Amino acid sequence: MERTGSGASGLNLATKLKQIPPAVKHNRNDQRDSMATIRQPQPTRQSQPSTGPPRSPIPLDPVEKARRQMGYRNNWNRKLVDQDSQVRWSEPLSLNPSVAIIGGGMSGLMCARELARLGIRSTVFDTGKHGVGGRMATRASGEPSLRSGTGSRGKPEVQLGGLRFDHAAQFFTVTDPLFQDIVDEWLEEGVVRVWDGPVGKLRADSGAFYPLPPSPPRYVATGGMRSLAEGVVEQLLLQREGAGSEGRGPSLVEVKRPVWVGKMQAEEGRGWALQGEGRLQGVYDVVVIAHNGKCANRLVGPAGSPRVAEQLMRLRLNAVWALMVAFDGPVPAPFEGAFIQGSPVLSWAGNNTAKMQLRHSPSDLECWTIFSTNAYGQANKVPQEAIPADVADKIAGEMLAAFRQATSGTASSSPAAGRWPRPVFTRVQLWGAALPLNTPGLPYILDPDSRVGVCGDWLMGGSLQAAAVSGISLARKIAGLRGKSGPEQLAPFRLGLNTQFTPLRTTDIGEFPH
Repeated sequence: MERTGSGASGLNLATKLKQIPPAVKHNRNDQRDSMATIRQPQPTRQSQPSTGPPRSPIPLDPVEKARRQMGYRNNWNRKLVDQDSQVRWSEPLSLNPSVAIIGGGMSGLMCARELARLGIRSTVFDTGKHGVGGRMATRASGEPSLRSGTGSRGKPEVQLGGLRFDHAAQFFTVTDPLFQDIVDEWLEEGVVRVWDGPVGKLRADSGAFYPLPPSPPRYVATGGMRSLAEGVVEQLLLQREGAGSEGRGPSLVEVKRPVWVGKMQAEEGRGWALQGEGRLQGVYDVVVIAHNGKCANRLVGPAGSPRVAEQLMRLRLNAVWALMVAFDGPVPAPFEGAFIQGSPVLSWAGNNTAKMQLRHSPSDLECWTIFSTNAYGQANKVPQEAIPADVADKIAGEMLAAFRQATSGTASSSPAAGRWPRPVFTRVQLWGAALPLNTPGLPYILDPDSRVGVCGDWLMGGSLQAAAVSGISLARKIAGLRGKSGPEQLAPFRLGLNTQFTPLRTTDIGEFPH
């Protein structure tokens, strides 16, 4: 292995490693930052002659108060790339390589799945405390992921059962034949099903609802989106070496969770050494970055693959608040899911009870997931790992009011027309680095010199389909890289290192190909 830089190709490894900035400590709150600051307007006061007793100070908005107390800045750091270092492995990639996949969302899992199909070992590192899946995320009562609500009334007045919320990806559609083959397998296994309920567009100003056509089909996971990710992992763990014969060898896929990989360092003659949770997590021939945001930037920036790092840092992500709310009765609306148009606060509302065919206790409960717009998310962004109760109350209150107002015009045409139900449980979550706002329009990024690749939905759009195809495509390219070395042999594998990004026009909750 050698490290080269502009005008510095003759330096030895020890000298070059001294020039690399020390690794930045991996902070679990780093996911909170995504774009340039959008400040929330604050009350202003004009100087006037004093004509009476002093007035009380105008109370700070809860969001601004939290930002000041926590020293929060809604910005994006671009200063972590070591421009003077590039790892180049001198030996060809092993015919039996080991691959580290950092991120256990759809793209990472599909990358591991395809690598296993090609006989290549991989280890998936995921940070999820409650399960793998990334934005295939579900919270359910009776599980640690949903012990209580948030805000000043964190616990409901009575014991509630059967609550379940998809609080990130809501559904997905398919147009790619490669992904359709996989989805057909999931349908046959009962892992996913078609969501036939009315889904469409809701005009917030008029309350008019316009159903979307049933084609392409909308797919959902039968037990919530996280169950789809868990089902994929179960299948991965069954993949073993020698599957073409007896299939009794060691497992081709290992999943480590929850593990935060905070540092990757090239070690001559060995490979990429990964550090996380205060210890060595292994040495690997290839590293796949299957997540995004500031965590990925800080990991790759000083590591020795600067062009990959630069591309990661060009990505811009939106920020949305998710409100999980249980009502004490049916919401008077003629839809099960709606993209909300014309609202400064809301972008989506989905009925989890109908979509997942849930049973609750009490039986008349109804679970909904409501998403904010990116503009609202940016204006009300705080550190997402420690949301103060007054901020949670503000967000829940404003989103509930906007939801009721947006659906008020639909009540007369709804089969559930009647009183507006009372919210008996609320929980908010901020996705501070959620979905892409720009894209290079490529299936993956790969630097064959350093053997670092990137997969994810943002490379081609903002959908589960894009994530899956990206992971599969990168896995196939890694397989083809085995035994290759030298500029001429590596050149065909180089992709996306200088590609310009273009704006991505999707809904605030993602792209749905049709």
